[in-house]
Amino acid sequence: MYPQLAIEAAAQSDVGRRRSRNEDSFAALPCLGLFMVADGLGGNAAGEVASRMAIEVAKSCFDVDEDLEETWPLGTSRPRDRDEVRLVLSVRRANRAIYEASQRQDEMRGMATTFAGVLLGPGMAYIAHVGDSRVYRMREGKLERLTQDHTLLEELLRDGGCSLSAIEALSDRANAVTRALGCDESVAIESRVEATVPGDVFLVCSDGLWGPGARGAHRGSPGGARGAEPCGEPAGRPRERARRAGQRDVRTGAARRGVTCAAATCCGFR
Repeated sequence: MYPQLAIEAAAQSDVGRRRSRNEDSFAALPCLGLFMVADGLGGNAAGEVASRMAIEVAKSCFDVDEDLEETWPLGTSRPRDRDEVRLVLSVRRANRAIYEASQRQDEMRGMATTFAGVLLGPGMAYIAHVGDSRVYRMREGKLERLTQDHTLLEELLRDGGCSLSAIEALSDRANAVTRALGCDESVAIESRVEATVPGDVFLVCSDGLWGPGARGAHRGSPGGARGAEPCGEPAGRPRERARRAGQRDVRTGAARRGVTCAAATCCGFR
């Protein structure tokens, strides 16, 4: 989309040691400035189909320079520019495609997936997400989470007045996803726009990176990461850390699902 923008990227997916089927899908497209991760919901029918559809449908909206003839959702804040519109509406289109497919085929009924995506343009990063897949930014050695999970626990914390007893009452439901693509005809998509500077690294990841085996998960950091990774390595090295952990999620007790992540470094202009 922006041939003058120089981006270095890496992406990788690993099913982990406890499952034989990978329900994650991803796309790392430096030529479009587009990076996406989708995580099919564990336990739901055809999660891997839903995640693949999310990536393919969203990507198709960027393959050709078409106008997405859809109305911006009523009651939400207005988008800042055309690129934010295109990203958010591409996710809306993916949600509708997954939902309609699930209604047509019994074996697909109930399928759903999380989604997180970053669209990089000159001086700007456009971010959209649904569920508990995350987007991070590394800037000058500082790692910052740019998305808030759509889970029972995080929504309880955002509402305020959250007591320890309320958190304990959630038990293993704390990380239950409250929003996902494909569950209904429409979904609330959270988006934001961030200014970028050369050297920024954006990491898009499934919960396998920050949740299972990630000691820093409660602080919002994948694997307790503290420093910047060299360009081209941010997708591979955190993945290997998560795989080596080979343990159960320290918060939910659920078996690990592996990890998928895509990372992009803004290197300025060509």
